[in-house]
Amino acid sequence: MSHAMRRAKQGRTQEIGEGLDDSSLNSALDAIPFPLDEDRKVYGWISRAAQSSVREIAAGVGMQQQDVENSLDRLTRLRLVRVDSTPPSDYSAVAPETARVALLGPLQREIDRQQHMVDRTRMALHELADVYQEGCTGSAPVEVVTSLSQAAELTMELAASCRSEILLSEPDVTAAVASLGRCQWAWENLLSTDVRVRTLLAHTARFRRELIAHMRTQAQQNASYRTRSDGFMRLIVFDRQVAVFSHHTRPGGIVLVRDPSVAAFAVAAFERAWNRGIAFSTSYDRDVVDELSESTKRTILHLMVQGVEDRLIARRLNMSLRSCQRHIEVIMRRLGAKNRMHAGYLVSERGLLHEQEVPMEPGCR
Repeated sequence: MSHAMRRAKQGRTQEIGEGLDDSSLNSALDAIPFPLDEDRKVYGWISRAAQSSVREIAAGVGMQQQDVENSLDRLTRLRLVRVDSTPPSDYSAVAPETARVALLGPLQREIDRQQHMVDRTRMALHELADVYQEGCTGSAPVEVVTSLSQAAELTMELAASCRSEILLSEPDVTAAVASLGRCQWAWENLLSTDVRVRTLLAHTARFRRELIAHMRTQAQQNASYRTRSDGFMRLIVFDRQVAVFSHHTRPGGIVLVRDPSVAAFAVAAFERAWNRGIAFSTSYDRDVVDELSESTKRTILHLMVQGVEDRLIARRLNMSLRSCQRHIEVIMRRLGAKNRMHAGYLVSERGLLHEQEVPMEPGCR
């Protein structure tokens, strides 16, 4: 690589953070290299010498000239090496503290500018919050957000302002896994250590490695998890005051309700499902596994006697059709039933579901 190209890259690195949008800023940050072992050797040699050429450095550190040039390119982009603008191109070392100021100064100014914009916008919107609340008196304050990105931003804002508790239930395991990559970094950085988070998932979440790994590395000490087979809706409640429901026709959209009565209903629905859930442990426990299996079979039996087809049962419980049918085979064998109609008769005759009712919350179908 020519010295001119290195100087051009150096110039582009120098402008990092200035006037960039989020996408461009992330690209600029990704372009900053991490020093390798050979970079330490080259940087150490240049630090001991006043000025050195590529040939002198290669001879001094025992490296190929091309490898030295690659190392110098990385060090130049890190602002740790200065090159003479006129031939012969000799290199001299720059102190890391000086390089930090030169490289990160524009970025820090951009961060400060954006933070000022965020604070100013938040203050401007807060000025009209009381006007909105007064206008909503006598009716349920409802906000409908159909954009996935706006819904995520609003949810993160609610999490940032949360003071005591977040209740989260997600029956769709696939959606729960997807939300980890999309929102987890923000949640871990926004939540205060005083905020308690309770999360309710489907039983099948216990077999997803991504969720188990997340729970093992969960930094939030006040987080707890439970699972159940069915009978709960997708829901988030912040401080028992704001309830967030999924939009019934727009995937990714949300309906945000601040009405106290609706929020109280949402909390009651969550608590009912939570109290019947099974604590989620990342370690293997045979008794818990047996309990999960029996809980799943009770739910399948309840749906079977309602006439729900195998495929719909599997979809509702977030499991494969094959797994669902295996559970059904065990149920039929235990009952001694010849077919579904016979199974329904035996269940009714023996009163098997009277004490094991599977509650159905609104919106969980």
